[in-house]
Amino acid sequence: MLQSSAPFIYRTRGIYMFLALVASIIIKALSRGTTPMTLFVLGLVLIFIVQAFRMYSASFLWGRQAVRSPEAEFLCTSGPYAYVRNPLYLGNLLIGIGVCLTISEWYAYLLFLGSFALVYAVVIPYEEGFLTQKFGNAYTAYAAATGRLLPSRTPYLSPTPIRADFRAGILGEIHAPVILGVLEIVVYRLFAA
Repeated sequence: MLQSSAPFIYRTRGIYMFLALVASIIIKALSRGTTPMTLFVLGLVLIFIVQAFRMYSASFLWGRQAVRSPEAEFLCTSGPYAYVRNPLYLGNLLIGIGVCLTISEWYAYLLFLGSFALVYAVVIPYEEGFLTQKFGNAYTAYAAATGRLLPSRTPYLSPTPIRADFRAGILGEIHAPVILGVLEIVVYRLFAA
């Protein structure tokens, strides 16, 4: 059932985790909870570092990562992609955990990780099917040498290294720090103690 919805889930993949985090904020606001400043700052630091990593990763895709359907002009196996096939999705996971730290409630982790697992259980195989079809044995060899979400210990040696376009990577990701900033201002105003 979910696989037949893969194109729709792929197009809307970013919204589900965001809604899970917003729901967590609403639940916490209704219960009038607080977040210790230490956890808030720790979560904020994690979010900042991982967003920088996402911008770096996006630079190797030349800022073409926010697509509505799988597409690829080239098989990116350079930079962080030499270690992990989905550094942007790994970044989403870690940023979400950072936001959960700032919310500091068990249900925030449950809602976020549940939405992440459901979405990427569909999105990643859907994307991998496209890449296998487009790049064949080159993608199969790359996938065998790298982790899906957990980085491998040794880098994949790219036969055609990709040069990063840092400007495109930053511009392609600029919406994310703005949204995260607004979200964290709300969390700080409501809960930071």
